[in-house]
Amino acid sequence: MGKDFLNFLNNSKKIQTPQDANFNIFASYSTKDIEKIEPILNNLLQIQGVRIFFADADLKPGDIISQKITLNIIASDIFLVFYSEFAQQSSYVQQEIGVALGQNKIIIPLLLDKAKPTGMIANVHYLDLSDEQKRLSEFTRLYNFIVNNKQTKDRNQLLGGLALLGIGILVLAANQNVYEDDEDY
Repeated sequence: MGKDFLNFLNNSKKIQTPQDANFNIFASYSTKDIEKIEPILNNLLQIQGVRIFFADADLKPGDIISQKITLNIIASDIFLVFYSEFAQQSSYVQQEIGVALGQNKIIIPLLLDKAKPTGMIANVHYLDLSDEQKRLSEFTRLYNFIVNNKQTKDRNQLLGGLALLGIGILVLAANQNVYEDDEDY
């Protein structure tokens, strides 16, 4: 990766998952690519309310790996697959892609090298982080896409909460009318 881009990305903290996050991202990757993807994930964590499942940081001793990974894919709003020659050869990455497809997740392949998505995600539009000329604009597209999806989720949750509040008020008002009618007898 280009030095300017890495310097831009490295100005952030190590991967730490915020406790109050309500927008979940699953990161699928080959462990051989960790040094390339950590700075990207660190920058995405600057988006308030975003939580990223990153197996190397989130798996605890004694966790049942396949269960924890599957549950986090199911809970994710977006599935990022850091695609590379190493990821292409990783059976874990391929299995995670299969679970994400089965759960109808938004899948975003992020190219780390010349390897292009094949098989189940061959037709999924990717962002090319391997091209030094495009890297910053592609990262910006990813960042903005996540921000927009998080804002939409927040708005929908707020509207859902307001709808429930309105229903609750109607039920209380209806119950109040029933009690007032009972007092007339």
